[in-house]
Amino acid sequence: MRLIGPAWGATRYAGGTGAPGGLTEAGRALVTAMRDLNIALDASHLDDAAFWDVAEIGPRMIASHSNARALVPGNRHLSDEMVRAIARQDGVIGLVFLSAFIRDGATHGATLEDLAAHARHYAELVGWDRVALGSDMDGGFGAEKTPVGVGSYRDLPRFLDRLPAEHRAGVASDNWRRWLTTYL
Repeated sequence: MRLIGPAWGATRYAGGTGAPGGLTEAGRALVTAMRDLNIALDASHLDDAAFWDVAEIGPRMIASHSNARALVPGNRHLSDEMVRAIARQDGVIGLVFLSAFIRDGATHGATLEDLAAHARHYAELVGWDRVALGSDMDGGFGAEKTPVGVGSYRDLPRFLDRLPAEHRAGVASDNWRRWLTTYL
């Protein structure tokens, strides 16, 4: 075990997406043990209160699939302060390819340019070496819920083409590779 995401909605460990709350007593014990054992925490899906409880305990953090709250409101997304906290832990943040998480109010039809805005926002806050492709590209959304032009992972170069050429390899894989080989 090298990485744990303690919430999706509310769990016995933490508040999560759409389920406000901090870490529970079991959650505090889990996160403290993770820190002590050098097991990283995936902050995706944590409620704000749980995120800041985790940050106080101080395990290594990443966000495998979280977009910018500055562009799409809601506790499913990361605030600028959360992004900075993950960066202070040398973490990486993966982007989510779900239209509803890319453009506010869009259940479908978000564009790759809309998603590139999230990447640029993160890069302005903490640098391109913290931005990466995220998880949830396993086909579970369905093509109607992903950005226009993205039906599968084979279409990812269309997204990368919207980023600065010198950062595409980092976002595509090198940033995760650096993090994984350094910490796992």
